[in-house]
Amino acid sequence: MLRRNFFWEKTLMSQRLNRKIVMVLAMMVMIAAVSIRAADNTGVLEGVVKDNAGAPVAGAFVKMKNAERRLTFMVISQPQGRYTANVPPGSYVVQGVGGEYQSALSTQKDVSPGRSTTVDVALTDKRAPHLPNAWPGRPPGQGGGEAAATAPLKLPDGNGKQLITGKCSMCHDAARIANARYDRAHWLDIIDDMQAYARGSEIARELTNEEVNVLLDYLLANFSDAERGRRARQPVDPNSRLPRTLMQGDATKYIAVEFELPKTNVEPHELTVDNQGNGWLTQRTGGRLGRFDTKTFTYTELEPPAGATQKVRLNGIVRGPDNKLWFVDGGPNRRWLNYDLASETFNVFPVPKLKYGNSTGNTMRVHPNGTVWLCNIGSNQIIRLDPKTNKFDVWEVPAGVQAKKNATPYGMAVAGDGKVWFVENTFNQLGRIDPATGKFDEYPIPVKGAVTRKMGSDSEGNIWVGLHVPGKLMKVDYKTTQMTIFDPPTEDSGVYSVQGDPKSKLIWFSQQHADQIARFDPATRAFTEFALSNAEEDHRRIEIDPTNSNRIWWTGNTSGRIGYVELLK
Repeated sequence: MLRRNFFWEKTLMSQRLNRKIVMVLAMMVMIAAVSIRAADNTGVLEGVVKDNAGAPVAGAFVKMKNAERRLTFMVISQPQGRYTANVPPGSYVVQGVGGEYQSALSTQKDVSPGRSTTVDVALTDKRAPHLPNAWPGRPPGQGGGEAAATAPLKLPDGNGKQLITGKCSMCHDAARIANARYDRAHWLDIIDDMQAYARGSEIARELTNEEVNVLLDYLLANFSDAERGRRARQPVDPNSRLPRTLMQGDATKYIAVEFELPKTNVEPHELTVDNQGNGWLTQRTGGRLGRFDTKTFTYTELEPPAGATQKVRLNGIVRGPDNKLWFVDGGPNRRWLNYDLASETFNVFPVPKLKYGNSTGNTMRVHPNGTVWLCNIGSNQIIRLDPKTNKFDVWEVPAGVQAKKNATPYGMAVAGDGKVWFVENTFNQLGRIDPATGKFDEYPIPVKGAVTRKMGSDSEGNIWVGLHVPGKLMKVDYKTTQMTIFDPPTEDSGVYSVQGDPKSKLIWFSQQHADQIARFDPATRAFTEFALSNAEEDHRRIEIDPTNSNRIWWTGNTSGRIGYVELLK
């Protein structure tokens, strides 16, 4: 009996083992099939980077450009100078850049699905001079955007001066006009926009036809540069901001991917990432939603529903926990929208008439309670929408009310206690609002002239902020409001957008002046900086991919690009 039981137990164990082997083999076949399918969609570019004497070079940048697909990939050469990258099929030109030398552009090489193509490069050519860290198109030390607006201002005398100080300044400060240089057509376009905003304002009044002519003459006489107007910036050497030292350690283990939009002048200032790992951008002047698919490396655009006017000015965008994309049409249409990825449908939320007529900003946030928030950058306001009731709440920033000036609310983040923090750019301080009571608190920033930009929260609910002009990173303990300053290795890097990784304690931020994305580990206080492929990317907003926390997305406002850096294991 005992022998019989032992026999049957042994037989059963053998059968179970065979089933497990079959299951493992089946899984291996499935994995192999997936790998084969992936290989069918990409090929491999590989090779060796050598110096002028033929010795291999590790730590050099290798750029692979597919002009037809508008794609650029960049990796770092590894020991023995070897590099490899999985890329979609097509024709590529390869270039190596390391130290003070770079290679000539290779001849075009075709990459086929599932096959390897070898391109070796030699660093024989002297590189162009280093491009100093700065706002795109400006010399070092001369900030752009809100930084330019902080410069001393004196309007020239003339018939149109009183219109600017009177009617125009009802909605925004005069610096916005004085720091601009446009041609006649562009100024007329702006005046037309302002007229539309005034029609939606509680306090502003439209200009008469005579006032339009007086204002236009004044603007053209004092703030016009017909040659500069809408002229593109002078081109810079694309490699001129890549570091001059060979990369080491973690800085060698990443790939940079970027796509150049079909129209590069649409101002893709903002982006978000959906729960499938696709990047979405808004076009401030193009008026469309753009989507970059990481599986196919292709880009598509969506047209939002028609508004009251044809001028669609999309700006802030954020993904909600339900995978709906919320964004603002900051032009005269005065509306918020969301796009439901599941049903592929748009929903429109008209904004009621506001004090200054417009509802725009480059920072939207979805609160854990489901409400949607916006920093109304040009109107000294914080706006909240409850999608369940379609009710908008509008608060004026206290410091702006007291000073009778726009506080320029910019970045925004939700802290661990649910309170909403935001940047008061004009006054070099931070604001905080309690959603339950509407009570505001305001806190000075301990660094002068910070021109603070965007903020994010970390996995513990603390707030992190980019101090743009001094190029510093700042942490705010949401429990104590204590502020701590950190200095990245690269000076004058233009720290702009900051995001905390919700799955770790790591902090990521964009270095707009230096064309880098950086990682900070608060536990060790170690920084790692990752260079982007080209100079003057003008990457402002970044976002951590919810499907892959090693992939950090960005968009370039004036470069017209979208891309990401992804850490390699």
